[in-house]
Amino acid sequence: MEKMKKLALILVFLTVFGIQSFANEETPYVIYDLDDYKIVCERVRVAVPHEYDGPVYSYRNYGVVDKAGNVVIQQKYQGILSPSEGLSAFSIDGKIGFFNENWEVAIEAKYDGMVSSPSEVFFSEGLCAVPKKNDDNYRLWGYIDREGNEITEFIYDHAEPFKNGVATVGIREDVYNYNTKMKYGKIDNMGNVIEPFKFGYALGMDYEYLWQEPIEIQLSQNLVELNGVRYKNSDIEYPFINYLGYAYMPLTYYGARMLGINCDWTESDGVMLSLGGVPSEDIKGNNGMIEGVCELANFYKGKLTINGKLYEYGDTAYPLIHYKNVVYIPVLWQKGMEELGIEYSFLGAEKLENSDRGMMVFKTK
Repeated sequence: MEKMKKLALILVFLTVFGIQSFANEETPYVIYDLDDYKIVCERVRVAVPHEYDGPVYSYRNYGVVDKAGNVVIQQKYQGILSPSEGLSAFSIDGKIGFFNENWEVAIEAKYDGMVSSPSEVFFSEGLCAVPKKNDDNYRLWGYIDREGNEITEFIYDHAEPFKNGVATVGIREDVYNYNTKMKYGKIDNMGNVIEPFKFGYALGMDYEYLWQEPIEIQLSQNLVELNGVRYKNSDIEYPFINYLGYAYMPLTYYGARMLGINCDWTESDGVMLSLGGVPSEDIKGNNGMIEGVCELANFYKGKLTINGKLYEYGDTAYPLIHYKNVVYIPVLWQKGMEELGIEYSFLGAEKLENSDRGMMVFKTK
């Protein structure tokens, strides 16, 4: 009983004094120590998770003091950043604005968002990307100059700082009806497009169309049906593969003809596909591979021509793959499937008799 009383007293002590000491951190806390000023805030310790070596803090109520500790800006802002090209971004009431070197408001807080450290909001080569909500309440980015003039339209989902007069920007596009991916391009400091938009990935100040190679693909474990003829993937000479959860179809001479498509290749046009091919007999062959096994492959960096229309690499949301000297095309690339006159569907194992796997079904329209 005595031990229980002592334990209760300890718990009361921790509750009263522990929480108080837990919350009372050094205030104001210096988050940026500049030459003549300090950007300060209130720092509150909120947790000490086991997976971290130290405490986790929350930062709020930002302000500015001079070297003597005199208040220059009251601690009422949700964030204040270190100056970039003489202008410091701040956020208040969910809006972003900018202070000048004298800590006067140079650009009113009218842009939608918050600033934090590190932040996407800073000036580079006289321009800064800032977000603004559109009519659908969705944030899009555009660029302003040091006077607050809006230099570009607010149409970008991604906006990098300017470097050598050029910025990488991204615009999301719907693909396959249920997903979005980013198309990246480059603009000059007047907002003119100087490099066309293509699907890819941003890498810091730059971007590229390729993931790191080699990539890992998997031999599909599903059955395949081409115009009513059913195959095991392991019985197909050039099997169907999966990459990032998507099925890919091999563009082989005889495989394409199973769907009534001509398939050829030239150096100038790359892989050429066109309607009107004579159906071949079948595509069986010993590939010597096991369904479900993972293999290494690369991206196809050449050209693809469909019915006379050239697709440069990067024009499709999911890249073409080069595996065992065969080019593979994603079966959910609806635009390409439509131009080839192919209907694609998938049947789950529950819809098939005597099968514990699903089936990819391809039909010529």
